[in-house]
Amino acid sequence: MNLRKQSRPPLSSLIGLFVVLALALLVSGCGKKTAPRPILAVPPPQVKDLKAEVRNAGVELSWSIPNFNRESSETYSYGFAVMKTEVSWDKRNCLECPVANQEILQRIDLSYPEPATAPEQNLTVIDTQVSANHAYRYQVAFRDNKDRVLSLSNPTIAKVVPPPQSPLDFTAAKQAEGIQLRWKAPKKNVQQQSISGELQFEVQRRSMEGTWESISPAPVKGDTFFDSAVASNQLYDYRVFSLLSFEGTPILSEPSPVRQIKAPGALPPPPPSTVWVIPAKGDLEVNWTPSDGRVKGYQVYRREGKEITRLTANPVQNPPYIDRAVKPNLVYFYAVSAVGAEPPYPEGLLSKWQEIRNIQFK
Repeated sequence: MNLRKQSRPPLSSLIGLFVVLALALLVSGCGKKTAPRPILAVPPPQVKDLKAEVRNAGVELSWSIPNFNRESSETYSYGFAVMKTEVSWDKRNCLECPVANQEILQRIDLSYPEPATAPEQNLTVIDTQVSANHAYRYQVAFRDNKDRVLSLSNPTIAKVVPPPQSPLDFTAAKQAEGIQLRWKAPKKNVQQQSISGELQFEVQRRSMEGTWESISPAPVKGDTFFDSAVASNQLYDYRVFSLLSFEGTPILSEPSPVRQIKAPGALPPPPPSTVWVIPAKGDLEVNWTPSDGRVKGYQVYRREGKEITRLTANPVQNPPYIDRAVKPNLVYFYAVSAVGAEPPYPEGLLSKWQEIRNIQFK
């Protein structure tokens, strides 16, 4: 039988075949689209309440620490970076304008926030490198231990103008149901210029065991304030600031002289000064600071829309209170009251309501 000898393909053809196969594999790999690996398993927390106030010492920046899951703290060390940009005076109200020459004013580690101050769930930083009749844009970045920015806060612009003078002739007097405060409004700013605009006042109180806190729900427009949220026979310090709003930026004076006074007896206990709520594995954990004076315990309230429910059948001794009857992705409000230690165990006023959305990730 006569067989024909098959010819082998040339070496150049084999090389070309290998090149085509390699390119095919490369193209198929590049064409496969996958989502980038996230830095965090869930969306990172974000500061949403950054605000700026102008004081004699400089621009005071403050914000609340956002709630987030710290279970991965072994891998990540979270913190903040405060960023600052000077903006031209004619664009001082333009939050959306492009940002140039942004610098890091300060880095803050959540474990050791100094020199930032951290009362309860808030952080405060003072920028002393500012000048009158200049404007500065600030923003806070939430970052990890590799200094990667995970989220940015709302921007805020501080317009620096001369603060007003302090309130005059400040007095505090005890009455049957609380403390009556009075003062006189100044007429000039620190540069002895007449004040233009509506002058208001911020009233602050400090107990012997506590720190200064604002006690008026909104700036006071008059020259008096009655404080009924005090504990029986408790000593308190009071002070008042003059407050001027310039294009949305609060401009505060130096404080008035401090007045100390003892509250009357037989009063219901005041509410906790601070209440905060954090997620707890599908539930919501309500926390609060101790009330002034002696208390039997605390009552916890939840608000859904217009419906208010007291969650505690009897006063609880200490925080936290775990609310397990909550549903995913709904908004809830919480407040806490204090109950007096002596019969008839009077219940005091409610604290400020704190809002939280019960976000749950699958």
